[in-house]
Amino acid sequence: MSTKKISIIAVSAAISITAIVFAVIWATQTSPAPYYSPVFALDEPDEEIAPPPIQEIEPEPEPEPPIVHTATLAFVGDLMCHQEQLDAARVSPGVYDFNYAFQFVKHYFDKADLAIGNLETTIVTSGFRYAGWPLFRSPFSFAEAIKNAGITFLTLGNNHIFDAGAEGLYQTVAALDALGIGHTGTFLTYDQRDETTIVEVNGITFALLSYTYSTNAISLDANGNMLLDRTVWDRGERNYMVKYIYHDRTAQSIIDYELIAADIARARALNPDFVVVLPHIGLEYYGTMNDRRDTFDAATDVRWYNWMRTINFMLEAGADIVMSSHPHVLLPAEFVYVTDEDGTVRRTFVAHSMANFVSAQRTNPRDMSAIFYLNFEKVEGERAIITSAKYAPILVQGRSFTVLPVTDTLQRVAEGNRDDLRDADIARLRRAQLDVTHMLSGEPIPEEDMQVLYEITRERTINVMPGRKIWGDLPWR
Repeated sequence: MSTKKISIIAVSAAISITAIVFAVIWATQTSPAPYYSPVFALDEPDEEIAPPPIQEIEPEPEPEPPIVHTATLAFVGDLMCHQEQLDAARVSPGVYDFNYAFQFVKHYFDKADLAIGNLETTIVTSGFRYAGWPLFRSPFSFAEAIKNAGITFLTLGNNHIFDAGAEGLYQTVAALDALGIGHTGTFLTYDQRDETTIVEVNGITFALLSYTYSTNAISLDANGNMLLDRTVWDRGERNYMVKYIYHDRTAQSIIDYELIAADIARARALNPDFVVVLPHIGLEYYGTMNDRRDTFDAATDVRWYNWMRTINFMLEAGADIVMSSHPHVLLPAEFVYVTDEDGTVRRTFVAHSMANFVSAQRTNPRDMSAIFYLNFEKVEGERAIITSAKYAPILVQGRSFTVLPVTDTLQRVAEGNRDDLRDADIARLRRAQLDVTHMLSGEPIPEEDMQVLYEITRERTINVMPGRKIWGDLPWR
């Protein structure tokens, strides 16, 4: 074979082998994905995988706000009805209207949820003549005017409740019941003595206890008739109708601690929020006479010492509030801190004498007093507390025996309205403004700084005896 032919065959073989190699390599290559125009795509793109849903966490519910109960109680002193008041209120024979006496102060009781006073007279409806001191016997209309004024609870445990014997006491209770006026301090049966009066005000409960230092040496025999034998003044068969604190008239040193402690313990067992003691005790006109009673020194007046000791015992026995009547003149009021056996410190309150709210006693300072307001708060699940104590100065106008709120009346005078007031009345109002604030606020507050209500801030601990050291210089000492 010629050399030329062999070269052609070799070249052809080499080309064929190269072609086969390229063909094998091409066949073994992965074909690229075809390109599709987004507009003319024939296949749908793959679905996107949705992310897992986010679980929403419910917010914690807002806690319910605690239930808060609040209440305001108003307290006044002695509601008396002397002969001069009977004469002023007489409309016609046998008919009396006392509503005028409270016309200017009535709205002051709108500030309270419950108003409490001491009824220092009997209400007689048949078989008795109306009379003032020394045996008080007043018409039904006197109690009616008290109710119309806004005072809806009365204490009856005082030294004049036996002034018309047992029958007068029965008639008094019946009259108050007919008017819907709550009351405590008298007991129609012996078993009633162990019953505790509980009142609820806006969800806050109060146990109310009433006592008297005496019944003016009047005892009641088995038939309810009056005995004037001073030797049996606390031992009459019907004397169970009131509760006596003292069992001696002179030094008042035989204090019935057992009675007080048992009553307060019985009241505490009912689980009220507050135990309120409303005693009729103390020395009449204390601090206003130039004799041995005009002192805070227990060494020279054992009766004053026993009076203060009695109040302290009430607090230590479990009373939260002591609102006293009987002296007929205003005395200081204060918060007292008591530490109980379990270490609990209680903030208690004492008014040592609320004085006359209405009477015909004209001698300074027996014609001025105050309306006391105690404010309370109870958060559900917590212990109720006394949040504040306030007062409004009061003066009883001479001749008409109208109760005047000092601030309102002086403001009225400043505005030129003095139609029903004499110069003497205005002078007494200005004196009362200074004296009442001096007694209860610790210093006289002048007319240009007067307020409708004033805060009571005086305080002590139970181990400190009240007196000049803590009360300071009082206006009629």
